This record gives sequence, C-alpha cells and structure tokens, in this order.
Amino acid sequence: LQPSSSTKPSFLPTTTLSSSPTHQKYAEERGALMHFFTATGGEKWSNNEGWMDETVPHCKWYGITCTDDGYVSQIRLEKNRLTGSITSEVGLLSNLLLLRLYNNQLASIPSEVGLLSHLIGLELYNNQLTGAVPSEVGLLSDLKYLELYNNQLTGSIPSEVGLLSNLRDIKLYNNQFTGSIPSEVGLLSNLLLLRLYNNQLTGSIPSEVGLLSNLRDIKLYNNQFTGSIPSEVGLLSNLL
Repeated sequence: LQPSSSTKPSFLPTTTLSSSPTHQKYAEERGALMHFFTATGGEKWSNNEGWMDETVPHCKWYGITCTDDGYVSQIRLEKNRLTGSITSEVGLLSNLLLLRLYNNQLASIPSEVGLLSHLIGLELYNNQLTGAVPSEVGLLSDLKYLELYNNQLTGSIPSEVGLLSNLRDIKLYNNQFTGSIPSEVGLLSNLLLLRLYNNQLTGSIPSEVGLLSNLRDIKLYNNQFTGSIPSEVGLLSNLL
C-alpha cells in the first residue's frame, strides 16, 4: 500500500481462512480468474505469466497469491495494463484479502465486490472508473483501506460506508462525487485518514466528523460545501 499519513503495517494474516478447497471450489476460483483475464484484456497485460496455462495451477499465475490451503487470497496486478471492467465473478473469491489493481485502465466496480467478506484492502486508484460506488461496499466488514482516488466516480458516497468499523483510510479524492458527506462517517471510530478533496460535494460538513477521535488527516478542499465548519472539529485532538 502507498505510504500516507496513517501508518500501514503489513495487514495480511499469516493464518489460513478455511480448510483445503474442494475440487468444485478450486475450479470455481480458477474459472473466476479466467473470466477476469478475458474481461480485462489479459492477452495485452504487461505480465501475464502462467495465466490460462492448463498445466500451471492458478495459485502460481502472476499476481495471484493463495493461502496455504489453496484459496485465492490476493490479486496484485497493479501497473499491468488492465483494461475493461472488473468482472462480477470476482465475488466468488470468498477468501480474498487484497484486491490491488491500481494504475490500470479499468472502468467500473461490480456490486459483487460486496461478497468479499474478508477483504482488507480495496486499491483501485488511478484507473478510469466511472459510475457509482456500489452500496454493497458496506458489507466489507473487515475492510481497512478504501482507496478509489483519481478516477471519474460519480453519485453520492454511500452511507453504508459507516458500517465499515475497521476502516483506517478513506481516499476518494479527485473524482466527481456529488451530494453530502454521509453523517454515518462519524461511526468510523478507527478512521485515521479522510481525503475527499477535488470532488463536487455539497451541503454542510456533518458535525459527526467530531466523533472521529483517532483521525490524523482530513482534507476536504475544492468541493462546494455550504455553511460553517462545525465546532466539533475542535474535538479532533490527533490531527497532524
């Protein structure tokens, strides 16, 4: 993960999540990756070593990491000339911890990302993402890093983000978000960093921001907020 004002330790657990996959589950995960390869222009990736080779286990394909028990746990294909869209089949990778696809040319986020219940890092920044952030992102109860900046995302920031009690970083800047900052953001007691600048957000800054007692970094400039800065901001004693 990129360095920021919040410290990012190695966050991926060393223990396995499940027992060894059945043949059916193994085939399901392999099939999901094959769909992903085709939909994102895999033949033209910078590196596609091992992909689609029937003699190579998918756990040995470039950018794929599996648990000791054979479940896909990480997809790390950043800076690899991916195009097209993230496929809905990615939701079948139920043990995925990290989806790292930044610095590509991907176009959309499927709602099925909400099925990745163990996901800790969603790193899709510096792509060409359009449309809204699916509300299903609120199902990612283990998520710590939501990094979707430098895209063309529109619509409102989903209020369901407030359900993500483990979030440390929210980086949604340099998009085209509209609407107001959801007051539910005040529920994110572990949040360290909130960057929403360079969007088209309106309304007032919610007073609930003052509940983010661990917040170290907040950047909201270049939006269209109205009203005054809430006095509750003065409660943020850990700001750097």
